[in-house]
Amino acid sequence: MPTPSLSSGQLPSLNSWLDQAFDPLMGWCLLVAAAAIAGHLVFRWSGFPRMLGYTAVGLLAGWLGLGDWPWPLMGNTQLLLQTAVGTSLLIAATQVSLRWLLRQPMLLLQSLAESVAALVLVAGGLQLLGMGWAVSLGVGVVAMAASPAVLLRVVADLRATGAVTDRSVLLATLSAAYALVLCLVLTVAWQPGEGAAEQAGLSLSAVGMGHLLGSLGLSALWAVLTAAAFWPVLRWQSSRSDATALYMLAVLVAVSLLATRCGGSAVLGFVVAGLLLRNLSPKPLVWPPAFTAANSMLNLLMFVLVASMAGQVAPGWGLVAAVGVATVARLVGKLGGVLLLGAGTGIGWRRQWAIACAQSPSSGLALALASGLVLQWGSSNAGVAGTVSAIVLPMVVLSEVVGVLLASLALWRSGEAHRGIGPAALAGKEKRHDA
Repeated sequence: MPTPSLSSGQLPSLNSWLDQAFDPLMGWCLLVAAAAIAGHLVFRWSGFPRMLGYTAVGLLAGWLGLGDWPWPLMGNTQLLLQTAVGTSLLIAATQVSLRWLLRQPMLLLQSLAESVAALVLVAGGLQLLGMGWAVSLGVGVVAMAASPAVLLRVVADLRATGAVTDRSVLLATLSAAYALVLCLVLTVAWQPGEGAAEQAGLSLSAVGMGHLLGSLGLSALWAVLTAAAFWPVLRWQSSRSDATALYMLAVLVAVSLLATRCGGSAVLGFVVAGLLLRNLSPKPLVWPPAFTAANSMLNLLMFVLVASMAGQVAPGWGLVAAVGVATVARLVGKLGGVLLLGAGTGIGWRRQWAIACAQSPSSGLALALASGLVLQWGSSNAGVAGTVSAIVLPMVVLSEVVGVLLASLALWRSGEAHRGIGPAALAGKEKRHDA
Protein backbone atom coordinates (compact mmCIF):
# COMPACT_ATOMS: atom_id res chain seq x y z
CA MET A 1 0.00 0.00 0.00
CA PRO A 2 1.48 3.40 -0.89
CA THR A 3 2.36 5.57 2.07
CA PRO A 4 -0.43 8.14 2.60
CA SER A 5 0.41 11.63 3.74
CA LEU A 6 -1.07 14.83 5.04
CA SER A 7 -2.16 17.27 2.37
CA SER A 8 -2.53 21.03 2.66
CA GLY A 9 -6.16 20.87 1.56
CA GLN A 10 -8.40 19.81 -1.27
CA LEU A 11 -9.00 23.18 -2.95
CA PRO A 12 -5.66 24.92 -3.77
CA SER A 13 -7.16 28.12 -5.16
CA LEU A 14 -9.50 28.48 -2.20
CA ASN A 15 -6.64 27.77 0.19
CA SER A 16 -4.48 30.53 -1.28
CA TRP A 17 -7.35 32.99 -1.07
CA LEU A 18 -7.99 32.04 2.55
CA ASP A 19 -4.31 32.42 3.42
CA GLN A 20 -4.29 35.92 1.98
CA ALA A 21 -7.59 36.98 3.55
CA PHE A 22 -7.15 35.57 7.07
CA ASP A 23 -4.18 35.20 9.35
CA PRO A 24 -4.08 32.25 11.82
CA LEU A 25 -5.62 34.27 14.65
CA MET A 26 -8.54 35.34 12.46
CA GLY A 27 -8.98 31.73 11.39
CA TRP A 28 -9.17 30.60 15.01
CA CYS A 29 -11.75 33.29 15.80
CA LEU A 30 -13.95 32.20 12.91
CA LEU A 31 -13.61 28.54 13.81
CA VAL A 32 -14.47 29.09 17.47
CA ALA A 33 -17.53 31.16 16.58
CA ALA A 34 -18.73 28.65 13.97
CA ALA A 35 -18.09 25.69 16.29
CA ALA A 36 -19.98 27.29 19.16
CA ILE A 37 -23.01 27.94 16.95
CA ALA A 38 -22.90 24.47 15.39
CA GLY A 39 -22.58 22.82 18.78
CA HIS A 40 -25.54 24.73 20.15
CA LEU A 41 -27.71 23.79 17.16
CA VAL A 42 -26.77 20.11 17.41
CA PHE A 43 -27.53 20.05 21.11
CA ARG A 44 -30.73 22.05 20.77
CA TRP A 45 -32.31 20.05 17.95
CA SER A 46 -30.97 16.55 18.48
CA GLY A 47 -30.14 16.32 22.18
CA PHE A 48 -26.71 14.87 21.40
CA PRO A 49 -23.63 16.53 22.93
CA ARG A 50 -22.31 19.76 21.47
CA MET A 51 -18.98 18.24 20.48
CA LEU A 52 -20.58 16.70 17.38
CA GLY A 53 -21.04 20.23 16.06
CA TYR A 54 -17.48 21.13 17.04
CA THR A 55 -16.16 18.11 15.15
CA ALA A 56 -18.17 18.92 12.02
CA VAL A 57 -16.76 22.45 11.92
CA GLY A 58 -13.23 21.15 12.47
CA LEU A 59 -13.51 18.64 9.63
CA LEU A 60 -14.75 21.34 7.27
CA ALA A 61 -11.95 23.67 8.34
CA GLY A 62 -9.30 21.01 7.75
CA TRP A 63 -10.71 20.17 4.34
CA LEU A 64 -10.70 23.84 3.31
CA GLY A 65 -7.21 24.37 4.70
CA LEU A 66 -8.34 27.08 7.10
CA GLY A 67 -5.72 27.57 9.80
CA ASP A 68 -1.99 27.11 10.17
CA TRP A 69 -1.34 23.96 12.22
CA PRO A 70 1.92 22.06 11.70
CA TRP A 71 2.14 18.31 12.04
CA PRO A 72 3.41 16.94 14.30
CA LEU A 73 2.03 19.58 16.63
CA MET A 74 4.55 22.12 17.90
CA GLY A 75 4.66 25.50 19.58
CA ASN A 76 1.42 27.14 20.68
CA THR A 77 -0.74 24.46 19.10
CA GLN A 78 0.99 21.73 21.07
CA LEU A 79 0.71 23.82 24.24
CA LEU A 80 -3.01 24.33 23.65
CA LEU A 81 -3.61 20.61 23.17
CA GLN A 82 -1.57 19.59 26.21
CA THR A 83 -3.37 22.10 28.42
CA ALA A 84 -6.81 21.05 27.19
CA VAL A 85 -6.11 17.33 27.54
CA GLY A 86 -4.29 17.77 30.85
CA THR A 87 -7.10 19.81 32.41
CA SER A 88 -9.70 17.14 31.64
CA LEU A 89 -7.45 14.29 32.76
CA LEU A 90 -6.63 16.11 36.00
CA ILE A 91 -10.32 16.54 36.79
CA ALA A 92 -11.07 12.92 35.87
CA ALA A 93 -8.16 11.55 37.93
CA THR A 94 -9.34 13.39 41.05
CA GLN A 95 -12.41 11.13 40.99
CA VAL A 96 -10.34 7.94 41.39
CA SER A 97 -9.96 6.55 44.91
CA LEU A 98 -6.93 4.26 44.94
CA ARG A 99 -7.87 2.62 48.24
CA TRP A 100 -11.26 1.63 46.88
CA LEU A 101 -9.78 0.61 43.53
CA LEU A 102 -7.20 -1.72 45.09
CA ARG A 103 -10.06 -3.59 46.77
CA GLN A 104 -11.62 -4.22 43.34
CA PRO A 105 -9.22 -6.60 41.55
CA MET A 106 -11.79 -7.57 38.91
CA LEU A 107 -12.32 -3.93 38.03
CA LEU A 108 -8.59 -3.42 37.56
CA LEU A 109 -8.44 -6.57 35.44
CA GLN A 110 -11.40 -5.36 33.37
CA SER A 111 -9.79 -1.99 32.68
CA LEU A 112 -6.50 -3.60 31.71
CA ALA A 113 -8.22 -6.19 29.51
CA GLU A 114 -10.18 -3.71 27.42
CA SER A 115 -7.08 -1.58 26.81
CA VAL A 116 -4.88 -4.55 25.89
CA ALA A 117 -7.63 -6.02 23.71
CA ALA A 118 -7.83 -2.80 21.70
CA LEU A 119 -4.05 -2.78 21.27
CA VAL A 120 -3.84 -6.42 20.19
CA LEU A 121 -6.78 -6.35 17.80
CA VAL A 122 -5.74 -3.09 16.11
CA ALA A 123 -2.11 -4.21 15.74
CA GLY A 124 -3.22 -7.63 14.50
CA GLY A 125 -5.65 -6.16 12.00
CA LEU A 126 -2.98 -3.88 10.52
CA GLN A 127 -0.58 -6.81 10.35
CA LEU A 128 -3.12 -8.69 8.23
CA LEU A 129 -3.15 -5.70 5.87
CA GLY A 130 0.61 -5.99 5.45
CA MET A 131 1.79 -3.21 7.73
CA GLY A 132 5.09 -3.47 9.58
CA TRP A 133 5.35 -3.90 13.31
CA ALA A 134 6.33 -0.28 13.84
CA VAL A 135 3.15 1.04 12.21
CA SER A 136 0.93 -1.64 13.76
CA LEU A 137 2.14 -1.10 17.32
CA GLY A 138 2.20 2.68 16.97
CA VAL A 139 -1.44 2.81 15.89
CA GLY A 140 -2.36 0.14 18.44
CA VAL A 141 -0.96 2.09 21.38
CA VAL A 142 -2.86 5.21 20.33
CA ALA A 143 -6.03 3.10 19.98
CA MET A 144 -5.72 1.94 23.60
CA ALA A 145 -6.72 5.30 25.03
CA ALA A 146 -10.32 6.11 25.82
CA SER A 147 -11.22 9.78 26.24
CA PRO A 148 -12.11 11.11 29.69
CA ALA A 149 -12.45 14.57 28.10
CA VAL A 150 -15.22 13.35 25.79
CA LEU A 151 -16.98 11.52 28.59
CA LEU A 152 -16.87 14.53 30.90
CA ARG A 153 -18.42 16.67 28.15
CA VAL A 154 -21.09 14.06 27.41
CA VAL A 155 -21.90 13.80 31.11
CA ALA A 156 -22.08 17.58 31.46
CA ASP A 157 -24.30 18.09 28.40
CA LEU A 158 -26.66 15.23 29.25
CA ARG A 159 -26.48 15.90 33.01
CA ALA A 160 -25.83 12.22 33.67
CA THR A 161 -25.33 10.93 37.21
CA GLY A 162 -25.16 7.45 38.67
CA ALA A 163 -23.10 4.31 39.00
CA VAL A 164 -22.77 3.72 35.25
CA THR A 165 -21.55 7.28 34.70
CA ASP A 166 -18.98 7.09 37.50
CA ARG A 167 -17.71 3.68 36.40
CA SER A 168 -17.42 4.85 32.79
CA VAL A 169 -15.26 7.85 33.75
CA LEU A 170 -13.13 5.63 35.99
CA LEU A 171 -12.39 3.07 33.28
CA ALA A 172 -11.66 5.79 30.73
CA THR A 173 -9.18 7.42 33.11
CA LEU A 174 -7.38 4.14 33.76
CA SER A 175 -7.26 3.42 30.03
CA ALA A 176 -5.75 6.85 29.40
CA ALA A 177 -3.08 6.23 32.05
CA TYR A 178 -2.11 2.87 30.50
CA ALA A 179 -1.84 4.43 27.04
CA LEU A 180 0.27 7.35 28.29
CA VAL A 181 2.78 5.06 29.98
CA LEU A 182 3.03 2.61 27.09
CA CYS A 183 3.30 5.39 24.51
CA LEU A 184 6.13 6.96 26.53
CA VAL A 185 7.92 3.59 26.52
CA LEU A 186 7.37 3.16 22.79
CA THR A 187 8.50 6.63 21.76
CA VAL A 188 11.54 6.97 24.03
CA ALA A 189 12.99 3.44 24.27
CA TRP A 190 12.11 2.07 20.82
CA GLN A 191 12.85 3.32 17.33
CA PRO A 192 11.55 2.12 13.94
CA GLY A 193 14.05 0.39 11.70
CA GLU A 194 14.98 1.36 8.18
CA GLY A 195 12.91 0.43 5.15
CA ALA A 196 9.38 0.94 3.90
CA ALA A 197 6.49 1.26 6.34
CA GLU A 198 5.23 -2.18 5.28
CA GLN A 199 8.44 -3.89 6.48
CA ALA A 200 9.84 -1.64 9.22
CA GLY A 201 10.21 -3.16 12.66
CA LEU A 202 11.24 -1.77 16.05
CA SER A 203 14.57 -1.86 17.85
CA LEU A 204 15.38 -1.32 21.53
CA SER A 205 18.59 0.36 22.66
CA ALA A 206 20.32 0.75 26.00
CA VAL A 207 20.47 4.50 25.44
CA GLY A 208 16.71 4.49 24.90
CA MET A 209 16.17 2.69 28.21
CA GLY A 210 18.21 5.35 29.96
CA HIS A 211 16.14 8.08 28.35
CA LEU A 212 12.99 6.24 29.39
CA LEU A 213 13.98 6.22 33.04
CA GLY A 214 14.77 9.91 32.82
CA SER A 215 11.42 10.66 31.18
CA LEU A 216 9.52 8.73 33.84
CA GLY A 217 11.41 10.58 36.55
CA LEU A 218 10.66 13.95 34.99
CA SER A 219 6.98 13.02 34.59
CA ALA A 220 6.87 12.21 38.30
CA LEU A 221 8.49 15.58 39.02
CA TRP A 222 5.83 17.42 36.98
CA ALA A 223 3.16 15.53 38.92
CA VAL A 224 4.61 16.57 42.28
CA LEU A 225 5.00 20.19 41.20
CA THR A 226 1.41 20.35 39.92
CA ALA A 227 -0.02 18.74 43.06
CA ALA A 228 2.04 21.00 45.32
CA ALA A 229 0.86 24.09 43.46
CA PHE A 230 -2.81 23.02 43.50
CA TRP A 231 -2.91 21.70 47.05
CA PRO A 232 -3.18 25.02 48.95
CA VAL A 233 -5.86 26.64 46.78
CA LEU A 234 -8.04 23.50 46.70
CA ARG A 235 -7.85 23.23 50.49
CA TRP A 236 -9.02 26.82 50.99
CA GLN A 237 -12.78 26.50 50.98
CA SER A 238 -13.17 30.26 50.56
CA SER A 239 -10.86 30.42 47.53
CA ARG A 240 -13.31 29.87 44.65
CA SER A 241 -12.63 33.10 42.79
CA ASP A 242 -11.81 33.65 39.15
CA ALA A 243 -8.25 34.54 40.21
CA THR A 244 -7.86 31.03 41.64
CA ALA A 245 -8.93 29.49 38.34
CA LEU A 246 -6.48 31.69 36.46
CA TYR A 247 -3.71 30.63 38.83
CA MET A 248 -4.49 26.95 38.23
CA LEU A 249 -4.49 27.37 34.46
CA ALA A 250 -1.18 29.23 34.67
CA VAL A 251 0.30 26.30 36.62
CA LEU A 252 -0.81 23.81 33.96
CA VAL A 253 0.63 25.94 31.16
CA ALA A 254 3.91 26.44 33.04
CA VAL A 255 4.31 22.71 33.68
CA SER A 256 3.55 21.96 30.02
CA LEU A 257 6.27 24.41 28.95
CA LEU A 258 8.75 22.86 31.38
CA ALA A 259 7.99 19.37 30.05
CA THR A 260 8.44 20.56 26.46
CA ARG A 261 11.87 22.00 27.22
CA CYS A 262 13.20 19.49 29.76
CA GLY A 263 11.48 16.22 28.78
CA GLY A 264 8.96 13.89 30.34
CA SER A 265 5.21 13.80 29.79
CA ALA A 266 3.24 16.72 31.18
CA VAL A 267 -0.08 14.96 30.49
CA LEU A 268 1.00 11.85 32.40
CA GLY A 269 2.13 14.14 35.20
CA PHE A 270 -1.32 15.75 35.33
CA VAL A 271 -2.96 12.33 35.71
CA VAL A 272 -0.65 11.41 38.59
CA ALA A 273 -1.18 14.84 40.15
CA GLY A 274 -4.93 14.28 40.09
CA LEU A 275 -4.48 10.95 41.85
CA LEU A 276 -2.28 12.57 44.48
CA LEU A 277 -4.75 15.37 45.13
CA ARG A 278 -7.64 12.92 45.49
CA ASN A 279 -5.92 10.35 47.68
CA LEU A 280 -3.78 12.44 50.02
CA SER A 281 -6.82 13.98 51.71
CA PRO A 282 -10.29 12.58 52.49
CA LYS A 283 -11.88 15.97 51.86
CA PRO A 284 -13.64 16.31 48.49
CA LEU A 285 -12.16 18.70 45.95
CA VAL A 286 -14.28 21.65 44.90
CA TRP A 287 -13.16 23.18 41.62
CA PRO A 288 -13.63 26.92 41.05
CA PRO A 289 -16.53 27.47 38.61
CA ALA A 290 -14.29 29.55 36.36
CA PHE A 291 -11.85 26.63 36.08
CA THR A 292 -14.54 24.23 34.87
CA ALA A 293 -15.77 26.91 32.46
CA ALA A 294 -12.23 27.32 31.12
CA ASN A 295 -12.03 23.55 30.72
CA SER A 296 -15.18 23.64 28.57
CA MET A 297 -13.68 26.33 26.33
CA LEU A 298 -10.41 24.44 26.02
CA ASN A 299 -12.35 21.32 25.06
CA LEU A 300 -14.13 23.22 22.30
CA LEU A 301 -10.76 24.24 20.84
CA MET A 302 -9.45 20.70 21.26
CA PHE A 303 -12.33 19.03 19.42
CA VAL A 304 -12.00 21.51 16.55
CA LEU A 305 -8.24 20.95 16.39
CA VAL A 306 -8.57 17.15 16.35
CA ALA A 307 -11.09 17.19 13.52
CA SER A 308 -9.25 19.81 11.49
CA MET A 309 -6.03 17.77 11.57
CA ALA A 310 -7.90 14.72 10.27
CA GLY A 311 -9.48 16.83 7.52
CA GLN A 312 -6.00 17.43 6.05
CA VAL A 313 -5.30 13.74 5.34
CA ALA A 314 -5.24 12.87 1.64
CA PRO A 315 -7.70 9.96 1.17
CA GLY A 316 -6.97 6.74 -0.70
CA TRP A 317 -8.44 3.26 -0.92
CA GLY A 318 -5.60 1.69 1.03
CA LEU A 319 -5.94 4.32 3.72
CA VAL A 320 -9.70 3.82 3.93
CA ALA A 321 -9.21 0.09 4.47
CA ALA A 322 -6.57 0.62 7.15
CA VAL A 323 -8.64 3.22 9.00
CA GLY A 324 -11.76 1.06 8.82
CA VAL A 325 -9.98 -2.02 10.15
CA ALA A 326 -8.31 -0.07 12.95
CA THR A 327 -11.56 1.65 14.00
CA VAL A 328 -13.63 -1.55 14.01
CA ALA A 329 -10.90 -3.53 15.79
CA ARG A 330 -10.62 -0.83 18.44
CA LEU A 331 -14.37 -0.80 19.01
CA VAL A 332 -14.55 -4.60 19.25
CA GLY A 333 -11.64 -4.66 21.71
CA LYS A 334 -13.16 -1.99 23.95
CA LEU A 335 -16.63 -3.54 23.97
CA GLY A 336 -15.40 -7.12 24.30
CA GLY A 337 -12.92 -6.40 27.08
CA VAL A 338 -15.52 -4.67 29.24
CA LEU A 339 -18.32 -7.17 28.62
CA LEU A 340 -16.29 -10.37 29.01
CA LEU A 341 -14.84 -9.34 32.37
CA GLY A 342 -17.85 -7.55 33.82
CA ALA A 343 -18.62 -10.24 36.40
CA GLY A 344 -17.51 -9.39 39.90
CA THR A 345 -17.20 -5.64 39.29
CA GLY A 346 -20.30 -4.72 41.30
CA ILE A 347 -22.47 -3.70 38.35
CA GLY A 348 -24.87 -6.05 36.61
CA TRP A 349 -24.16 -7.45 33.15
CA ARG A 350 -26.93 -5.48 31.49
CA ARG A 351 -25.52 -2.17 32.62
CA GLN A 352 -22.06 -3.25 31.49
CA TRP A 353 -23.25 -2.52 27.94
CA ALA A 354 -23.54 1.16 28.75
CA ILE A 355 -20.07 1.19 30.36
CA ALA A 356 -18.59 -0.60 27.35
CA CYS A 357 -20.10 1.91 24.92
CA ALA A 358 -18.72 4.76 27.00
CA GLN A 359 -15.15 3.48 26.41
CA SER A 360 -15.43 3.84 22.63
CA PRO A 361 -14.84 7.63 22.20
CA SER A 362 -11.39 8.92 21.30
CA SER A 363 -10.20 12.50 20.96
CA GLY A 364 -7.50 14.93 22.07
CA LEU A 365 -5.47 12.46 24.14
CA ALA A 366 -5.08 10.17 21.13
CA LEU A 367 -4.00 13.16 19.02
CA ALA A 368 -1.40 14.12 21.63
CA LEU A 369 -0.08 10.55 21.74
CA ALA A 370 0.11 10.35 17.96
CA SER A 371 1.85 13.71 17.72
CA GLY A 372 4.53 12.67 20.20
CA LEU A 373 4.99 9.34 18.44
CA VAL A 374 5.39 10.94 15.02
CA LEU A 375 7.74 13.63 16.37
CA GLN A 376 10.09 11.03 17.89
CA TRP A 377 9.96 8.56 15.00
CA GLY A 378 10.11 11.10 12.16
CA SER A 379 13.89 11.41 12.28
CA SER A 380 14.39 7.62 12.23
CA ASN A 381 11.89 6.66 9.53
CA ALA A 382 9.74 9.35 7.94
CA GLY A 383 7.71 6.74 6.04
CA VAL A 384 6.61 5.01 9.23
CA ALA A 385 5.76 8.33 10.89
CA GLY A 386 3.72 9.44 7.87
CA THR A 387 1.78 6.18 7.70
CA VAL A 388 1.00 6.26 11.43
CA SER A 389 -0.26 9.85 11.03
CA ALA A 390 -2.44 9.05 8.05
CA ILE A 391 -4.12 6.10 9.83
CA VAL A 392 -4.42 7.58 13.32
CA LEU A 393 -5.93 10.98 12.51
CA PRO A 394 -9.06 9.70 10.66
CA MET A 395 -9.38 6.83 13.15
CA VAL A 396 -9.47 9.27 16.07
CA VAL A 397 -12.18 11.44 14.52
CA LEU A 398 -14.27 8.46 13.42
CA SER A 399 -13.98 6.92 16.90
CA GLU A 400 -14.91 10.26 18.44
CA VAL A 401 -18.12 10.64 16.42
CA VAL A 402 -19.22 7.01 16.74
CA GLY A 403 -18.17 6.93 20.39
CA VAL A 404 -20.12 10.06 21.30
CA LEU A 405 -23.25 8.62 19.70
CA LEU A 406 -22.82 5.26 21.45
CA ALA A 407 -22.01 6.81 24.83
CA SER A 408 -24.98 9.18 24.65
CA LEU A 409 -27.42 6.45 23.68
CA ALA A 410 -26.00 4.17 26.39
CA LEU A 411 -26.40 6.77 29.12
CA TRP A 412 -29.94 7.51 27.96
CA ARG A 413 -30.70 3.79 27.91
CA SER A 414 -29.30 3.33 31.42
CA GLY A 415 -31.66 6.02 32.73
CA GLU A 416 -28.86 8.18 34.14
CA ALA A 417 -29.04 10.97 31.55
CA HIS A 418 -31.77 13.45 30.70
CA ARG A 419 -33.74 12.31 27.72
CA GLY A 420 -35.02 14.24 24.76
CA ILE A 421 -34.14 14.02 21.08
CA GLY A 422 -35.48 16.31 18.38
CA PRO A 423 -38.04 19.14 18.24
CA ALA A 424 -40.83 16.95 19.65
CA ALA A 425 -38.84 16.37 22.82
CA LEU A 426 -38.18 20.09 23.16
CA ALA A 427 -41.92 20.76 23.37
CA GLY A 428 -42.50 17.97 25.93
CA LYS A 429 -42.83 18.45 29.65
CA GLU A 430 -40.61 15.55 30.66
CA LYS A 431 -36.88 15.69 31.33
CA ARG A 432 -35.56 18.01 28.63
CA HIS A 433 -31.90 17.74 27.83
CA ASP A 434 -31.48 21.51 27.56
CA ALA A 435 -33.67 22.53 30.48
